[in-house]
Amino acid sequence: MIKKFLTFVVPFIAPTVAYIIWVYFRQERQDAAAQGRRLPPWQNYPWTWLVTLGALLAAITIVLFGSFNGAGTDAEYRPARYEDGKLIPGEFVDKEERAPE
Repeated sequence: MIKKFLTFVVPFIAPTVAYIIWVYFRQERQDAAAQGRRLPPWQNYPWTWLVTLGALLAAITIVLFGSFNGAGTDAEYRPARYEDGKLIPGEFVDKEERAPE
């Protein structure tokens, strides 16, 4: 379920959330300029935010997809195959469940 959420829902909603955040901070900058306040230097550089958030999202994605695949480190991958006219999808099989060779 988490994989479907991360694969379909998050990429669909992420641009909207990013736009809402951008509008909020743009309005904050305009208000500060209208009142004559100076902003901290880091708020003048959007690349700092973009690179930091991109690295953070990449790290979170790697950790989540690495953690929730449902297989141990010694699991074996069995590719998709046909058995009795039915397609059996690919799967990870733990060492204990493997057939003796």
